[in-house]
Amino acid sequence: MLYALITLLLFGLSFVGGMMGLGVAFIATPVLGLFDFELKHVIMPWSLWLNGLTAISGAIAFARAKMVDWRTAIPLLIITTLVAPIGVWLLQFVNTTTLWWIYMCLLLFLAYRMAFPPKQDDSKAITISDAIRVKGGILSVFIGILAGLLGVGPGFLMMPTLVLLGYTARLAAATNSVIVTLPSFSAFLTHLPNAQLDWLMLILTSISGVIGAQLGARFMAKRVKSLTLTRLFALALVLLAVQRAYILITG
Repeated sequence: MLYALITLLLFGLSFVGGMMGLGVAFIATPVLGLFDFELKHVIMPWSLWLNGLTAISGAIAFARAKMVDWRTAIPLLIITTLVAPIGVWLLQFVNTTTLWWIYMCLLLFLAYRMAFPPKQDDSKAITISDAIRVKGGILSVFIGILAGLLGVGPGFLMMPTLVLLGYTARLAAATNSVIVTLPSFSAFLTHLPNAQLDWLMLILTSISGVIGAQLGARFMAKRVKSLTLTRLFALALVLLAVQRAYILITG
């Protein structure tokens, strides 16, 4: 029963993550915490693996729709992949409760910034300068390290960062889906020696996650406008922060 429940749950979460170009870890990590799985050696490697798979699945759909800014995606992909293991290494110096509080505060901050985004018009072409790409590259160093520390992949931080730099939410989601793929796997490999994984559960959730992310990305590419996407993103972040704060306070 637990296998079926979590498999179906991660299908739905992956649909949402795929729609936002984030991979599934940013939302799967706190949700899996509700089932009392251990954080550092179970949830983090599990979420990172699923994050990479679901990001690839979504990226394929976005690439087919020709929505990815490859000049941004490739450099940021390389940077975040190289620095993500640094964050995993830093885990040994931080306790679990502190990690959850950091995660919750980031969710609230990003929700606020995404709830009040700059005005965007999906019907107009935008120009992304090399200066903006350089700023994105510098910020991606810190994002990659922090994402490795939190075990969620860089997508949930990279997506709003790109929006704040001037990308529409649709373009940011598509580009972000490429950026988060390899960093998730590099962080997962760093976790792997100490990981405590249920391999059957991993296989089942991997399959459902890939399908969910593919469908979510296709849905977003065809039907969802940037303003709608940013509001959905902000709402999801607030709900996750409230849920995690309740557990921290009452637990």
